[in-house]
Amino acid sequence: MESLLKSYEQQFSVTTASITAKTATLNGTITAEDKKSVVQQIVRELEETKDILEQMELEVRELDTTSRNKYFTRIESYRVELSRLEKEFNNKKLAKHGDREELFGDTEVEDTYDHNQFLINSEKLERGKSRLEAGYQIVIETEQIGNNILADLNHQRETVQRTRNRLIETDQELGRSGRLLNHMLVRIIHNRLILIGLISLVILFIIITLYIKFRANS
Repeated sequence: MESLLKSYEQQFSVTTASITAKTATLNGTITAEDKKSVVQQIVRELEETKDILEQMELEVRELDTTSRNKYFTRIESYRVELSRLEKEFNNKKLAKHGDREELFGDTEVEDTYDHNQFLINSEKLERGKSRLEAGYQIVIETEQIGNNILADLNHQRETVQRTRNRLIETDQELGRSGRLLNHMLVRIIHNRLILIGLISLVILFIIITLYIKFRANS
């Protein structure tokens, strides 16, 4: 991210240096045709520089707070520098020398400037429209992803709810099974006690019978 910002800063430096150099030539004795060409180039470079700053602002928003504040301060200083260059350019572009031919040349330059400005603004509007369309597409895709996530979460919630219900049913079944096993265990213990009692009675009866027979033989 910061490497891209440094690249934008380098582009800004190169372009502003070019603007400064071209603006200086407007003071010289150049023909109206040459002046027209130079003005067109400067206007184009000024717009390119503004676009660079806009791109920098978009990239800076993705940085952490400390880096973002640092770059916003630098961008603000770049804007001040760009404003100074633009003001200097406008002053020299509109300078009149009292000569009819020069005056006519400046008027033609002004018309050319306005035409170029209109074309540049049209291009910026077109780029803005393209960005809006791209942003709208991103919003649509994000909404679709969000809907898919919500549907998946809803499906998972239903699955969890079904699993919870099964666990509750299983717990209830285990409770019933536990009570049944306890009842069976009580019955088994009861039956064993009865069996032990019966065996004890049989043994006691056998002992009594043997005792009686022994006494009778004596």
